[in-house]
Amino acid sequence: MDFITFLDYAIAFFSLFVLNVFILLFLRYRKSYLKPPEKTDWEPVISVIIPAHNEEKHIKDCVKSIFATVYPKEKLDVMVVDDGSSDNTYAIAKSFGKKVRVFKKKQGGKGAALNFGLEKAKGELVATMDADSYLTEDTIKELVPYFTDPDVMAVTPSIKIRASDSWLKEFQRVEYLMILFSRKLLSFIDSVPVTPGPFSMFRTKVFDEVGKFDENNLVEDIEIALRIQSHHYKIRSSMRAGVYTDPPDKFGKLLRQRVRWQRGGIRNYWDYKFLIKPEYGDFGVYFVPLNFAALTAFFILLALLAHSIFTTPYYVRYIWAEAFGMGIGLFTFIGAFVLIFSTFFLYLSVKSFREEHVKLRYLLSFIVFYWYLMVCYNLLFIAQELKKEKYKW
Repeated sequence: MDFITFLDYAIAFFSLFVLNVFILLFLRYRKSYLKPPEKTDWEPVISVIIPAHNEEKHIKDCVKSIFATVYPKEKLDVMVVDDGSSDNTYAIAKSFGKKVRVFKKKQGGKGAALNFGLEKAKGELVATMDADSYLTEDTIKELVPYFTDPDVMAVTPSIKIRASDSWLKEFQRVEYLMILFSRKLLSFIDSVPVTPGPFSMFRTKVFDEVGKFDENNLVEDIEIALRIQSHHYKIRSSMRAGVYTDPPDKFGKLLRQRVRWQRGGIRNYWDYKFLIKPEYGDFGVYFVPLNFAALTAFFILLALLAHSIFTTPYYVRYIWAEAFGMGIGLFTFIGAFVLIFSTFFLYLSVKSFREEHVKLRYLLSFIVFYWYLMVCYNLLFIAQELKKEKYKW
């Protein structure tokens, strides 16, 4: 077996291994993963921090959605932290009167705005909320019961995108459902890696114990989750606490978002590589190494594809039917299994959210085109890291 063939099989088996772990988790917890925690009469004061920079189009609906939830209004401490906006964000937030505390500060970034809000927080629990996100009626009621476990320091909601006729938005909608399903399965092995901006909820005291948000981080929601994990606390994930967010509506914006996520994510995992120890459980021995292995596997696969294109004789490229017939082997079957398992996992992801009806054409387009999105943002991620480009709001 030559080196190229060895790499082919290594990537194929790695893909099968990762998919099998998630599918085995699903099979193990298939009867309980949709069940909420036991209800509680506990209704703590909750501080909701909304960091905002030029969010005049969203801030009003965002705040209104909080007060439309089924939760005592006197127990909601809602704050808008205007981080140096140049539009009407501050004025619109102030229009809610005494119901909302509004602060205006010099622009310092999202992390700084969140920390400003933490200093003003009154609640036993605190939720961070992106200004372009909107709660559903039961969001808060679904999240609070998780905190009856004293070791739980954060809970992530079910962040979704509303159905539309936009191919780009539907593409992201499918992706979000897959991410939510994956995160829920990871919660069963204490491996939730992120507390997303759209309404993740925290026990307020955790910030006294582990520190506040990193103000210089590209993805502060990943960094704080890794820090919480490093202190051996639990992060849980809800499939029922719905939060809708407005996704990028243009490919360029989507690409910039994913490049930022990838750059910040890899930087954070590198900073927290010390977690790769048995004492951090499955998160340390499986999930953190998985991120480095997956990125390595991606670039190896990209190199293998390039090698195949440049070394395959021209007649094999054009006489594709005969070439396919002669080329069937173990690797072909492994590749087929990876595709089948991936499609099955995507089906499970979407099926888990019965209220989310996704058209077949969008599911198929996701299967076909998600690879190309990954190629784009990973190559740009490397380019920006080499150039040491900085990121702002």
